Amino acid sequence: MTDKDRLYDSSPIRLEGISRADLFEHSGAANLIVDTDTTILAVNVMFETVTGYSRSEVEGTLSWRDLVHPEDRERMEEYHRLRRVDPELVPANYEYRFITSVGQVRWGLLTGATLADDSRTLLSVVDITELKEKESALGRAEELYRGIVQTQTELISRFTPDFTLTFVNDAYCRYFGETREQLVGSSFVHHVLPEDLADQRAYFALLTPERPENEMEERAILSSGEVRWQRWHDRGIFDEKGNLIEIQSIGRDITDLYLTREKLDSTIEKLKNSFARAIEMAGKIIEVRDPFTAGHQRRVARIAKEMASTLGLSRNEVTAIELAALAHDVGKIHVPSEILSKPGVLQPTEWSIIRQHPVYSAEILKTLVTPWELADIALQHHERYDGSGYPQGLSGQEIRIEARVISVADVIEAMSSHRPYRPGVGIEKALEEVEAGRGTLFDPAAADSALYIFRKKGFEI
Repeated sequence: MTDKDRLYDSSPIRLEGISRADLFEHSGAANLIVDTDTTILAVNVMFETVTGYSRSEVEGTLSWRDLVHPEDRERMEEYHRLRRVDPELVPANYEYRFITSVGQVRWGLLTGATLADDSRTLLSVVDITELKEKESALGRAEELYRGIVQTQTELISRFTPDFTLTFVNDAYCRYFGETREQLVGSSFVHHVLPEDLADQRAYFALLTPERPENEMEERAILSSGEVRWQRWHDRGIFDEKGNLIEIQSIGRDITDLYLTREKLDSTIEKLKNSFARAIEMAGKIIEVRDPFTAGHQRRVARIAKEMASTLGLSRNEVTAIELAALAHDVGKIHVPSEILSKPGVLQPTEWSIIRQHPVYSAEILKTLVTPWELADIALQHHERYDGSGYPQGLSGQEIRIEARVISVADVIEAMSSHRPYRPGVGIEKALEEVEAGRGTLFDPAAADSALYIFRKKGFEI
């Protein structure tokens, strides 16, 4: 038996064919044996690698205390004492900081065991410095994230599909007047108006792995009883089977915006009605001079509005189309009545006068101050998709979408109604004309919407 084997001889380890010295030397951890007085008796190669100290520098010379960071030394000394009193009083392993030969501070995970005669202790240390650095970086990232989320002015929350809150930020707590302890783990149903609950459940049911995000406006009840409006952006979180497990929401209060929008809508509606009445009066003047076009503008407005709604245009665009259609022929007031009501074929000079009515309509509408560009729309209602229209010869996307819609509605109403120079041909013939001109005379989408509302929805003039 070698001297080194004798040093470990009191160890209870027994492995056939492997000496205790070999186990100590090649275990993969930094191993050291220390005496009762804390003197280091022996170290292995990994100890030299981890600490930078050679055997000759430490064995029989240094105390393990010399390698321990000052702030951890008292705790380590107490563990060293307690291990001899009762090993159960000391953690099986614990973290501490040690100092290398060049003064670098590193982290170790230490496991200790008192050898059989209680005079020596076997310590095994694994260097966990890189792991601690990663943990620290992760902790800093989490702290940064938490700080960002908690200091946001937006309301941030997470909740399960049954509306149980799992997270709320500070802004959410302040807004609803409740503490985080009151909110997390409880359902936010008490914030929802009873009549809105079914709609909210249906809304969240629309979240899928293919479409995980959505937005909505909703009302909420604060702890004070006040009802306010918010806009929420919601993102669903799904498990590997595609089941919705949680929703993350970011919201903001839009009550002031909502009330302003309501007032604006009311103002716009009043303006629209006032403008419509003015156009009606102008239309009646035109109808006195041209009885064959009685009600033409009103009917075109009905058709164009239905088409615009089918196309999915914005509410503002639909309103502009309806009002411009009500006024698109107001310029005919400048056309001599004998031309408007002439029963025979119009002469080229008469046609040239007729073709000026979009210009006259635009000039009249320019005098009105409205939120909509009605003059431009009326000016373009006889333009054609292929550039063959008048008065400017515009084509394609150069023509406003509102004018492209009205031009189709205008043709349908005009062809299906009686005129002094020809009888009406009926709706189906008018639709066939639109179908034939799709993509040439008429915008394809506008033509399709007209064919859809008459042939599929059963719309009637």
